[in-house]
Amino acid sequence: MHEPVCVTRPAPLVVPASPPRRCWVVLRGHDDAHALCDALGAAGWQVAAMLHSLAEARALLAASTAPDVVVTGLRFADGDGMQLMRLLARRAPGVSLFIASREQRAVIKAAVALADALHLRMVGFEEQPAAVETIVAALASWRPLSAPPRRRPLPPLDRDELLELLDHNGLQPWMQPKMRLATREIVGFEALLRAHDAQGAVVFPDRLIGGLTQHGLLDQATMHMARETVAFVADCLGDGLAISASINVSMQSLANLAFCDELERTVVDAGLDPGWITIEITETDAMADLATVIEHTARIRMLGFNLSIDDFGTAYSSFFQLSRIPFSELKIERAFVSGLPANPGQQAIVRACAQLGASLGLHVIAEGVETREELAAVAALGCTEAQGYLVARPMPVAQARAWLGALPDQRLEL
Repeated sequence: MHEPVCVTRPAPLVVPASPPRRCWVVLRGHDDAHALCDALGAAGWQVAAMLHSLAEARALLAASTAPDVVVTGLRFADGDGMQLMRLLARRAPGVSLFIASREQRAVIKAAVALADALHLRMVGFEEQPAAVETIVAALASWRPLSAPPRRRPLPPLDRDELLELLDHNGLQPWMQPKMRLATREIVGFEALLRAHDAQGAVVFPDRLIGGLTQHGLLDQATMHMARETVAFVADCLGDGLAISASINVSMQSLANLAFCDELERTVVDAGLDPGWITIEITETDAMADLATVIEHTARIRMLGFNLSIDDFGTAYSSFFQLSRIPFSELKIERAFVSGLPANPGQQAIVRACAQLGASLGLHVIAEGVETREELAAVAALGCTEAQGYLVARPMPVAQARAWLGALPDQRLEL
């Protein structure tokens, strides 16, 4: 007689349920809030709170876990949505935001800009009265962000490391090309500071500039960049390639007469007309003491160099001051170019900058051009040249020279 066989059945597979999507609705109008909460609940959202005031939001943030998404208006009886955004940025920085407001469009746009400045994730916005279905549909695209791996920022190089680089030719310019929009010709390059650390990794300016300035090595490093850049331009001209180049120079260096004299000698020794070299200063530097800035920039122009104002638009410069400084070139900050085709406000700013530059007789360069749509937009708005990843990324001198030489008639097909 056989013993009965005991068959063990496998346990049913349990698929963990996705965590519920939690949201708060913070709207002043009770009817609007109730209708929206009902629609969100039907769409699978867990409406953890329906609030009508800033005080309620503040108390709940102190007492409970923050939600995934907050749907909020911009005006409450005891405050406004801007205050709520400040509060969320401090206490719930991972929260996403949807704005539904009856305020005028300019106010809503300002609120969206504030959310971006506070690093709050925007799901969308709607002018009220908006159908609750529209808001629910917008929130349907929300997905939790996977946390990126945390990377510790590398420390700035210390004085000994910087001196080692200077003594052994370790600081090098990487060249990023500039393209004339009308003809697609590569007409120049910007020399960007790079180095390699002991492990061979590329070192970027964020680890170099502060230390060079702190240890009194900035003039020496800038002059090294100037020599390398001048040699690159002379080499291109010697091969029949009409190429200029620009180098970034601090106002501190321009204030040093010995630096300016050595810069002039460097160009003369290379047999180069200084007009092939552009000195770039930042808008922040240009907004320093007017008499000082005029003196140092006029001197560099008197020596025959061109002069560019870099990152234009970041420091809200005085047009009066700008008109008195002898610039030959204006570079529009990349923040105004990113996403330009879809942003009428940025288009207005870029157009105004281009018109200002043209009225002052300046070349106008759009920085940070990364798409063909952005390229078409900056051309249509009046910029004369473009620089950015769409044209080419920064590259070492030898690579830049080979890249340029491979272009037919210095033209880039885009």
